[in-house]
Amino acid sequence: MKMILKGTGSGLMAVALLFAGVASTAAADWVQESPGQKAYYGADGLLQRVEIDADRDGRFEIEEKYADKRRVKRREDLNGDGHWERQITWEKDGSAVLRESKKGQAGVQQTWYEPGGAVRRIEKDADGNGSPEGVWEYAGGKLSRVKKPEGIWHYREGRLSRAELDPDGNGRMDRIEYYDQSGRIDKTEQLGPDGKAKARWYFDEKGQPERTEDDLDGQGRPKSRREFAKNGSFMRLIDADRNGVVEIREHFAADGSLISREEDLDGDGSFDLRLGKTKEN
Repeated sequence: MKMILKGTGSGLMAVALLFAGVASTAAADWVQESPGQKAYYGADGLLQRVEIDADRDGRFEIEEKYADKRRVKRREDLNGDGHWERQITWEKDGSAVLRESKKGQAGVQQTWYEPGGAVRRIEKDADGNGSPEGVWEYAGGKLSRVKKPEGIWHYREGRLSRAELDPDGNGRMDRIEYYDQSGRIDKTEQLGPDGKAKARWYFDEKGQPERTEDDLDGQGRPKSRREFAKNGSFMRLIDADRNGVVEIREHFAADGSLISREEDLDGDGSFDLRLGKTKEN
């Protein structure tokens, strides 16, 4: 181990400090060296900075800074190229921010930690322009929300519960997906320009379409609905005037081909016109 003292004023002072130890170094700054490490102390005897050469190649890959008797920053050169790819800073309450980058890439990832060490937030900025393309938010150490250009995903107790999607990236949500406690998709809503649902899809326990409601009037009343059978065929029921009476009933095969069509021409609730193969014929 080697000690280097700066600005002691005399050889006698240097000798005295060597024997007095850290507690008596208030009169000067000094550096303490050991294999693979340098520690820098202030005139008050408190540690200010540590440099670490973990692989003993003569180049320091890690630097730590201290203030007020605590570590406040750590930087790491992961590949020995002279650039700090990893940096973490600590606040007084124990919370921390980790900043990471990769060699030759502009992208940056930042992670925020709670005082107890749990992750609070992650941001990924792929092009390094300061505007993250992906944000992950946590509550109590569990994922609560993910935000990306194409949508926002909400989680409850770490499980996906709702997704608000903007597939075309125009800044307006076009679809909302709802999930049950097992993570299975339960319902989707297709949104109009006004942000209200224009169509709803409901799914069974296997995630297959069970029924739909289309062209809603803003008050939740559908103009038509589709009911799906297990074999993929479906029935479309149309209430064109939304008076609660179905005027048209159509039956389609699983491939989408029309099997039959029935119409209630006078609105009395009975089908007067039948085309194709119906149960009645």
